[in-house]
Amino acid sequence: MSDIAYAKKEGFGSAVTKFGDWLQTRLNNIDIFDEHYQNEAKTNPFYALGQIFYLVWIIVIVTGCLLIIWYVPTKAGAFDSILRIQDGIPFGGLIRGMHKYGADAMIIAATMRLYRMFLLADYKPGKEFNIAIGLISLLLAMYSGLTGYLLIWNQRAYWATKVFATFPCYMDQFPFMGDYYLPLVKSMHMGWNTAEALLGGGAAITQETITRFFSLHLAFSLIPLIFVELYFYKNAISRMPISWLKRGVIIFIIALIAVVLPAAQGRRSDPSVTPLPILSDWYFLGLYQMYKYLEPVVATEITMLIPLTVIMLPFIDSWITGPEKDISKRPLIFMLALMGVLCWVIFSFLIIFGIANIHNDPPYWRSFLYLMVDIGIFLQLALVWTNPDIQQRLKGAQGALVMAIVGGVQSLVGLVYYFMAKTEMFLSPVTQAFAYLFTRPFAGDSAKQAETLVRQLMPVNNEYWNFHTLLDPTYIKTIGEPLGKPALQQLAQVCQQPTLLDFIFKLIPTFTPAPHAAYQGYIDFMVNNRWCFDYITFTDRMTPSPCPAAVSSPALVWMWKLVWMCIGIPSLDLVWMWAGPIVVVACLATWMYAKKQVSQPKSAPAQPVASNT
Repeated sequence: MSDIAYAKKEGFGSAVTKFGDWLQTRLNNIDIFDEHYQNEAKTNPFYALGQIFYLVWIIVIVTGCLLIIWYVPTKAGAFDSILRIQDGIPFGGLIRGMHKYGADAMIIAATMRLYRMFLLADYKPGKEFNIAIGLISLLLAMYSGLTGYLLIWNQRAYWATKVFATFPCYMDQFPFMGDYYLPLVKSMHMGWNTAEALLGGGAAITQETITRFFSLHLAFSLIPLIFVELYFYKNAISRMPISWLKRGVIIFIIALIAVVLPAAQGRRSDPSVTPLPILSDWYFLGLYQMYKYLEPVVATEITMLIPLTVIMLPFIDSWITGPEKDISKRPLIFMLALMGVLCWVIFSFLIIFGIANIHNDPPYWRSFLYLMVDIGIFLQLALVWTNPDIQQRLKGAQGALVMAIVGGVQSLVGLVYYFMAKTEMFLSPVTQAFAYLFTRPFAGDSAKQAETLVRQLMPVNNEYWNFHTLLDPTYIKTIGEPLGKPALQQLAQVCQQPTLLDFIFKLIPTFTPAPHAAYQGYIDFMVNNRWCFDYITFTDRMTPSPCPAAVSSPALVWMWKLVWMCIGIPSLDLVWMWAGPIVVVACLATWMYAKKQVSQPKSAPAQPVASNT
């Protein structure tokens, strides 16, 4: 083996070893319920939140097992069984109230614990996985509450579940899971099948829905409990190191609330009457308001993106600030945490009082989100510039590069949003138009011929893309000749013309009941899936309007085009769209400044001049 090959093998083995050590360190540092912070919990109650979460979880499970004795999980019997538990069973109202408020306490404790981790940097050093554990605890509590919310079978719960649980249907329109490969995903029905698995009746709330939600409600509590108990047993960890007095106080508070504020019953569900507004339980109110501001597809994407972002934040913070735990020296994390709280509080307020304007409010919200991040980045950069320690400033240079990437992502999002707003096209058509734009040079004149024919056919036959079926003799014999048949025949011939990318697209099956089992090539794929149409629509709408006849000066023409580019874009959105590139420039300038300061040679101390005596 040559020295170079040996060095490569040694380097790969070393990288694998380092990654294994990195992973093992984080696995060893996992905290399920703050079991490694028992000493801190004696003096700081925020470090007892994990233990409190476990305690109220047990309360919820015990009271839930008691409620199962009398609860009837059917459409006909669910509401009446809740009435019987509340009013006819001794201490039934207390048990149900403790179950409900215990579940609320789980969500409060899990949320406060997550915020404690971020503000006190409990994920440093080498404890980043604990954020994921805390987030999973919160999500399990929230979705256990969501599934249990429907079991009451009252009007509010019925309609809130109908709104929330049908959102998976929009997965069929995701760029990479839906319209990006329309025939494949249409055959798989990824979003619809997810909703079917949850609801049992597609988008309808049926008996199957209440059965599945009842099963999921139990599963979300009991199955994780089994794994947690195995973890505690294997590692010989005390489950609840808090004293019995503190446990009794927590149980008493939950019981007192259950007596003073009995769990609400509401009115029996009525599918024929839609309540306005449709409100979920308190912890989902902010999310429901966000759904009002966004297209359902985008709202579903963001709902899936938020947990991934939370999991990535501790790694990003470690890259930016290193082992630093002082929140005053981590303003970016502080601003993100503050942004999360304000969004939930303001959104909940807006939906409860119904004062939101879904047409005018979104630009304010988008600007608030991005500018909060940008303010945090600028405050973080200011610490680098004002730090007198050159070595610390050098460490800040790495963080500046990471924040430049964050600003770059914001710039990219702003660019995509600009095109969406300017063309009034959704994300999928815009991305498909760009995919066609970047691959179009490989098709030569065939792409131009296809575009000409598509333009010609669009006003005549909007089913032109399905020309394989429209020109099939069996179809013509049954339905008749299609409109624009000569142009369709020309389009069919163009789709058979060879291109440099055909070898890729010929491997793709159509997955549709079409006369051809696989695509004939690049042009065939682009026309059949309407990427060519999206490109045509995009370019037409991005073509500036002609200048007025009075405008003849080149400078005035340039200004006219600049004004045209901004027409249709809310001014508040232009602020955060421009803020992204500004952040990138500021971060790169900070990086260069820190590097320059380190590279400058230190001046030698002045030597004392010998005096002549």
